[in-house]
Amino acid sequence: MERIIRVGTRGSQLATTQTKQAMAEIKERYPNIQLELIEIVTKGDRLKDHSLTTIGGQGAFVKEIEHQLLAKEIDIAIHSLKDLPTVIPNELEIGCTLKRKSPYDCLIVKDKHYNLETLPKGAKVGTSSLRRQSQLLKIRPDLDILPLRGNIDTRIKRLVEGHYDAIMLAHAGIQRLAVSEDDVFFNVLTSKECLPAIGQGALALQCRKEDMEVLKLLNSMEDKETRQAVEAERAFLRTMDGSCTFPIGGFARIESKQVIVEGMISNYNGTEMIREICRHEDPIEAGRLLGEKLLNQGAERLIRECQSYVKNNPLHTGRLMPGSY
Repeated sequence: MERIIRVGTRGSQLATTQTKQAMAEIKERYPNIQLELIEIVTKGDRLKDHSLTTIGGQGAFVKEIEHQLLAKEIDIAIHSLKDLPTVIPNELEIGCTLKRKSPYDCLIVKDKHYNLETLPKGAKVGTSSLRRQSQLLKIRPDLDILPLRGNIDTRIKRLVEGHYDAIMLAHAGIQRLAVSEDDVFFNVLTSKECLPAIGQGALALQCRKEDMEVLKLLNSMEDKETRQAVEAERAFLRTMDGSCTFPIGGFARIESKQVIVEGMISNYNGTEMIREICRHEDPIEAGRLLGEKLLNQGAERLIRECQSYVKNNPLHTGRLMPGSY
C-alpha cells in the first residue's frame, strides 16, 4: 500500500493514546504501511460545560469524525466503541474491533482500606453516568452520588483534593493511560456489582465501505471474539432504544461457541432494576432476544421514567465526555 493512510480521532489524551496504540498494532502487522494521525475537535470537546443530551447525545463526539471520513479527509476513524451509536451512516462500516481491554468499571479511592462495601455511610462518589449511579445505589443506597467531569487526570485530581471519597472510571481507560497508584487505589468491580456500558473496553476502527483497500486491511486486524461479544451487546442496545442516556448495561462473552449476553436496565436510583441473561449461537440474535426479554418485563416504563429524570436533572445525563471514561 503506497498511499498514506490518515487516521482520525478526538484530540483528548485518552483518544490520542489509544489511537497511537491501535496504529502501532497495524504497523506491527504491516511494517511498511504509512500512517498519519489527524486530531479532530468535536462539538462535544468544544462544549465541555454542556450536558451530553443538550449537545446531541451520544453522537456529539462521533458525528464530526464520521463527517471527516465521509468527506475523505481521513481514511480510518478510531472510536471507543461504547461511544459509537448503534446506527451508523450507510456509507461507513466498522472495519474491525481490536482485542478488548478490561470491560469493567473501577472504583478509585484514596484510602486502601475502602472498597464498595467499606466506604463510610454517606460517602461522596463522583460519576455522571446514570448506569453507574443506579447500580451503586442498588448496592449502597446511602451513597451520595455527585457529578464528575473532565479527563482522567482531572477526575483523579479532584479525588485527591478531597472533593470526593471515591470516583468511578472505566478500567480500560486506566489501563491504556497506565495510570499509577501512587496517590490512589483501584478496586475493579465485577459485572455482578456493576454491569459495564455497551462495548466498554473495545475500540472500533471505522472506514468507508467503498475504500476496499483500507477495508481489507482492517478486516485482517479483527479480533473475532471481541467482535462477536460487542455485536451481541450492540444488538441488545439497538433493541432497547439505541442510546446510552439512561441506565442500561450489557456484557457478552463467548463460551463453547455460544454467545452469553447479560443486560440490565434500571431507574435512576436502582430501586427498580430488570436484569436478564440470554444464550444463542448468533450474537445479534442473542442481543435481540435479550432486549425483548427486558421490554416484556417493563423496560419501556423505566426508560420513560429516566427520560423524565434526565430532563429535570441535566447534570446527570450519562457520560459528558465519551472516551474519557
